[in-house]
Amino acid sequence: MKIQVCAGARCTMLGSDIIFNRLSEFVEEFNKRIENDNLEISDTKIEISMITCYEECKKNKKNAPIVLVDDKVFTNAKTEVIMEYILDTAFEANFN
Repeated sequence: MKIQVCAGARCTMLGSDIIFNRLSEFVEEFNKRIENDNLEISDTKIEISMITCYEECKKNKKNAPIVLVDDKVFTNAKTEVIMEYILDTAFEANFN
């Protein structure tokens, strides 16, 4: 699973750097638990990175901050919503 957090000016002003920091901690803990076999989803590994402007907020200023999880685009992104989506996706893929 790949998470990309927009580092464009508007997104950063609206907290994408904070989202990135919080998600980075979440990803580190998630991956550590997988490596320690505390989770039964060993084939799920998460990567996180900052990307240059995704330009989604140019369509509508209210879209910022932008976060992409694989092919899904989150506009007006909230850390908790993204974490929930990641967990749901990881467990759904392994238990259905």
